[in-house]
Amino acid sequence: MRDAAATVIDRIGADAASGAILPAETKGLVFEAGGKRLIDGIDLQIESGPLTVVMGPNGAGKSLLLRLLHGLIVPTAGTVSWAGRPIGEEVRKRQAMVFQRPVLLRRSVADNIGFVLRLRGADSDDRRLEILDLAGLAANAQQPARLLSGGEQQRLALARALATEPEVLFLDEPTSSLDPGSVSARRGAWPTRSSSFTVAGSSNTRRPPVSSTTRIRARHGTISPAASSVNQSITDREEMMPRRTLLTLTATALIALAAWVAPSLAQEKSIIVQSTTSTQNSGLYKHLLPIFEKKTGIKVHVVAVGTGQAIKNAANGDGDVLLVHAESAEEQFVKDGWGVERFDLMYNDYIVVGPPADPAKVGGMKDAKEAFKKIAAAQAPFVSRGDNSGTHKAELQLWKAAGVDPKKASGKWYREAGSGMGAALNTGVGMGAYVLTDRGTWISFKNKGDFKIQVEGAKDLFNQYGIMLVNPKKHPKVKAKEGQAFIDWLLGSEGQKAIADFKLAGRQLFFPNAKSRKSS
Repeated sequence: MRDAAATVIDRIGADAASGAILPAETKGLVFEAGGKRLIDGIDLQIESGPLTVVMGPNGAGKSLLLRLLHGLIVPTAGTVSWAGRPIGEEVRKRQAMVFQRPVLLRRSVADNIGFVLRLRGADSDDRRLEILDLAGLAANAQQPARLLSGGEQQRLALARALATEPEVLFLDEPTSSLDPGSVSARRGAWPTRSSSFTVAGSSNTRRPPVSSTTRIRARHGTISPAASSVNQSITDREEMMPRRTLLTLTATALIALAAWVAPSLAQEKSIIVQSTTSTQNSGLYKHLLPIFEKKTGIKVHVVAVGTGQAIKNAANGDGDVLLVHAESAEEQFVKDGWGVERFDLMYNDYIVVGPPADPAKVGGMKDAKEAFKKIAAAQAPFVSRGDNSGTHKAELQLWKAAGVDPKKASGKWYREAGSGMGAALNTGVGMGAYVLTDRGTWISFKNKGDFKIQVEGAKDLFNQYGIMLVNPKKHPKVKAKEGQAFIDWLLGSEGQKAIADFKLAGRQLFFPNAKSRKSS
């Protein structure tokens, strides 16, 4: 992590030497809204070098000042200039801003970083990993960004800003969602050397994290400068909230900031499990993981996607353990060297649900292959997940056994949702269509309407789940010891009992069937 940070610092420093956009200067800066003057005649010059801290209560206009400096809002009066130039596209693209409430793209953590790297023509897997590792988020690379915790989202926003290699970075409350204990523990990571960059932001700490700072205090409607050419006033709102501070920091401090706010995730014993949506949506992990974590102290982060995507993620090294339900694909995963050894873990069964009218007359059948033949013959509506998941793979096997090519009816009576089990069931209920689903998801599904189970108990509807360790020989960063501990616990008597004990509405959802192993 330290080497990556040093590399980024050196790269930013080299860029800064040519045509930096500092100093920033405001003259007579005024901003009014709602009939109130919120920024009142600020004359301010921000030089490169030392850290500058503007401290003051909530409502003093600190965040507003950042937005004016960044060019996000237009002042009512006065000017903002950067190295003598007005704010324009060339200036803005050399800046970045991290808001108190991060705005993240609806994609994975890694793709949030990749997006800004592509804009700079510098996207690569190594670069993404460098940035995410710096922020302590490498383990979350394939997780949907908007499912991160508040603190993790804030660190991702910081990492994404860092990826643009800005000459000026504005930080608005960069530690507001972070654990105070972690923040305090990381203060020593802040650098003391100066830089030709300025990074601006706010913090909920009462003191800046380093001593080499220039401080400006916003209080009772005035600004008190300290070793800074500032003559300004910021009008406080009447409602005085607990005090907060605004930091203006050197750009190299951003590197340290990522380390300073590094979460417990980077330090804790933890693993990533690439898993299916069926196990996640059923609530099984909410039942199992607290038991395991209390026993071992190992935190388990679950990435729940379709089986096909989970296998792909694990093969890419984006996880430590793979838990899915597509036995032939799992065996191939191990055969190709991506997994160490596959174990049976538990099973449940698939069922075919459909409308009470049962247009294909399959209700009560005990042979899924024959039921699928009748559905095709009747051209009765059928909704497929169509997402290469374990359930989708099982469905395609049943169509094949029935001698039916559903692709020929795609868009007609056969509809592909291209989504998870819950979304496919919602579509099926809405269309009055048959759907193949695992029993666990169906039991936990809330939007059943008048739908009922039409086909169940067939031998060809057996649904086996397997578990395996991602091969550390292929991916050295795999946490083999912790991952194997999780596998051993699930396969042991304690884990198998925990699986059997998990029930919903009084019904057991999964049935353990691992071979006899001693509990870890």
